[in-house]
Amino acid sequence: MTPNAPAFDESPLEVWACDKAQEIMLREGFRLIRSARNGSNTEIRETSLLMARVIAASLVEASAAHRSQSAGE
Repeated sequence: MTPNAPAFDESPLEVWACDKAQEIMLREGFRLIRSARNGSNTEIRETSLLMARVIAASLVEASAAHRSQSAGE
């Protein structure tokens, strides 16, 4: 999806997911790039695991939001 593309049939959850993915990639992706350039293998692995945890947490958050949204309908 491009920033200028019209938003057709996007649910609030889809919009949230795109925003969250962009936020994670900007923050955690930058950390991973920095560690890949300057860090040891251990630091790269730890940064990768941190990124995986952040992604997993966002999936749990999305699932909880979806459940509460479905319960409210």
